[in-house]
Amino acid sequence: MYPLRPRSRSPFHLALPLATAVTAAAVFLSPGEAAAYDVLAEPCADEPLTCKTGRLHFEKINALPIEFNFDTGWVPQGSPLQVHLWAAVYANTAVSLRGALDTAWPEVFHLTAPGTRAGSAFSYHYGLDVGAQGAINISVLGQTFTWVGNLPYVPQIDFAVQADTTFDGWGWDPGVGLSSTTNPVRLAKVSIGSIVGGSIPGIDGGFELDVAMEVASRYQTHSIVVAEADGPTVAGGELTYDGDATSTTYPGGPAIELDVHPEGTVKYDGTLHLIPAFYVELLGQTWSIPIVDIPIGFPITEDDWIFDTKRVRVPLPDLVLSETEINFGNVEVGQKNLEPFPLYNAGEALVAATVVTDDPTNFEVFDPTVQIEPGITVDSAVRFVPKKNGEFVAKVLVGSNDPDAPLQIVTVRGVGYGGPEDEVVGGVDVPAIAEDAGCDCRTAGGGSEGRREGGLAAVAGLALLAARRRRVR
Repeated sequence: MYPLRPRSRSPFHLALPLATAVTAAAVFLSPGEAAAYDVLAEPCADEPLTCKTGRLHFEKINALPIEFNFDTGWVPQGSPLQVHLWAAVYANTAVSLRGALDTAWPEVFHLTAPGTRAGSAFSYHYGLDVGAQGAINISVLGQTFTWVGNLPYVPQIDFAVQADTTFDGWGWDPGVGLSSTTNPVRLAKVSIGSIVGGSIPGIDGGFELDVAMEVASRYQTHSIVVAEADGPTVAGGELTYDGDATSTTYPGGPAIELDVHPEGTVKYDGTLHLIPAFYVELLGQTWSIPIVDIPIGFPITEDDWIFDTKRVRVPLPDLVLSETEINFGNVEVGQKNLEPFPLYNAGEALVAATVVTDDPTNFEVFDPTVQIEPGITVDSAVRFVPKKNGEFVAKVLVGSNDPDAPLQIVTVRGVGYGGPEDEVVGGVDVPAIAEDAGCDCRTAGGGSEGRREGGLAAVAGLALLAARRRRVR
């Protein structure tokens, strides 16, 4: 048996274990080059030889998705008791998206972006700052009493309304929504007498302020943009719905790099409820603002969100055959001549190749299935074993998972001589049968028919590999 011999074409011989073949790009890249991408794709679980998956995680936090300030002025106008209320809403919203970019071949690069189940998250946290003033302008028995001042309470209070959820995939239409409402909260309860008693003798009363807030928010991804590295969007366009697919061309080389980012929107809607109560007692008379809900609706707001781009490097197999023709010359019938030919993997991913011949009777191949690690050259071989006199020409078919050249051909030729001549019986040539030179190679089947059937089966396997194409949009 003729063994396959791995060898390196560069002066630095690297014998990489099979388990690390998919990360060979890191071996050949300098530290600066390794930092040029964010994600190194790995073999897909279902089709590891013709598909790579790059795991993606996008995260965006918007500290001020909306700006909202509210000021009532003095209300009610013309009333002996008035209040002045103001409020400012602040917030942060966070979206975390997890999924992958799958790149498949052989015919074209078929691109999909499956989302991670329960891997994405959406949350918000809103707060509220509130201020209040009071004014008194009342007349009793011909005497006027006035006062204007702050109605104190704990300032800069973080009145929180928050919600969070996880969801599947990217958040395609209709997106993912959140809604939450707080119970009314007593922000202030102040005795008016303790504030203005020195200015207006005999006065009593109080101020109370309750606040509640309800918020609804929705995030939706509208597209996932896949672009050539520092270039335009790929030929197949953007991905716009769950299960959508796109495609890109193959520029050649040991790998491709693609820039990926999602684009979506966050919508907000909500209501702020200010619930004041204010009363004053003076000389047996009472003035009051009854408890009332002052709802302040948020304007419906929609923010466009564009996530930062992640660069995915997709290692690829790249099978190079430096020899496309082998001439065995003259070989005596019954003898055998073996010639090696190199298979070089110039890519960054494992090459899986199948080698067969269309004339297994006279040309025999060794190791019909070969795996070649990145940067490694393996010597395959074919043997010429002529069974009779004459010139023979055949093709050695080398099929592989190389996306650029899934089927390559090496032409083999040789001349058999020295065998018995064909006999003529009744005007018909009867082929002479030469003694078999024997074979210690690994081929499918026992005799020539078995080898032919094995070769045809291998060719069928190549056809299946080439037919494993994905539908593109």
